[in-house]
Amino acid sequence: MNKPRVKRRPLISVYNLPTVVPNVIPTAPNLRFRDQRPAPSLGEVLFLPLDVLRAIPVGYLNLICGTMLPDTVNLDVPACLRTLGDWTALVKRETETQLYRFRRNPAEYRNSEAYFRILVMITVLQRDLGVTYDPECTKTTIFKSSREGFIHGLLTGDRRGTCANMPVLYVAIGRMLGYPLYLTNARGHLFCRWHSARTGERFNIEGSGVGLTTNSDDYYCTWPHPLTAAEVHHGIFLRNFDPAEELGCFMATRGHILEDRGHILDAIVAYSHAHRLSPVDPSCMAFLLKLLNKEIDLRRDGKIPSSYRQAENFTPEIYASAARFVIDDRYAHRATGAIPDQTDSTAHSE
Repeated sequence: MNKPRVKRRPLISVYNLPTVVPNVIPTAPNLRFRDQRPAPSLGEVLFLPLDVLRAIPVGYLNLICGTMLPDTVNLDVPACLRTLGDWTALVKRETETQLYRFRRNPAEYRNSEAYFRILVMITVLQRDLGVTYDPECTKTTIFKSSREGFIHGLLTGDRRGTCANMPVLYVAIGRMLGYPLYLTNARGHLFCRWHSARTGERFNIEGSGVGLTTNSDDYYCTWPHPLTAAEVHHGIFLRNFDPAEELGCFMATRGHILEDRGHILDAIVAYSHAHRLSPVDPSCMAFLLKLLNKEIDLRRDGKIPSSYRQAENFTPEIYASAARFVIDDRYAHRATGAIPDQTDSTAHSE
């Protein structure tokens, strides 16, 4: 007896759908430090141990996470780094020029030279260099381009930013000036913080808007979305990021941009790295699970999710050093939010 033939539905790539168009895959940039040592690629920095990762400037990490995306084929990372250096020199020069104002009347600046220095930095960037917050970003949860997520969007073009890249720019420039600056987050919002382990001075820096605001931790417990007491106590939010978590934050942004362009498989890869690098942040896991479920649904419908092949270079030697990394040690003091300065405390007088 002949069995009835079951008609199988062929797998259909969503590339066949009119809403998704494949992009040209750019080549990974060949970057070098000033001493001509090759700079690590994105694939390499993802697996560096914490002590090595700490030595890589946060501005470079952010820029390299923005490479090899659909709209960054022509991204000139060295040019962006030169601009970042030029802006840092301008901020330093203006700070030294205006420092007499603080010394003449420190009470006007909360008797804090740290506050004065941050105020000058943000004033120079916003007033003199034209870095501005784009209010249109509050009307959507989708990144229109990678320029909204990474600092190359502030260093080039119209210099309009979001809370995803403006705090990173402040931290990148501040650390080059020797300031003890850290990235931190509330629920759905990134900001930065001055936190000196040497002097104990600590204040939040809100520069995603016009000028400088220094909101308290209590403010971020209710804005933009409420936090629970347990989330704050256990350091899930409002805690200084370590370098691996900063990289995880940038990879989550990379995932958002890939997801918003319809590249589901590559967004899953980016979110997976973000979750591995920042396992305490529940949002990274949530982003990953959402897309994994979406992939399952697509495959049930006989569709293959779209992919944007990542041109990442992996060096076998780095796996041995990565294996020696003990994740528990990174979070021994996470409830206090106190981790050592990543900067040279002698770079300026606090």
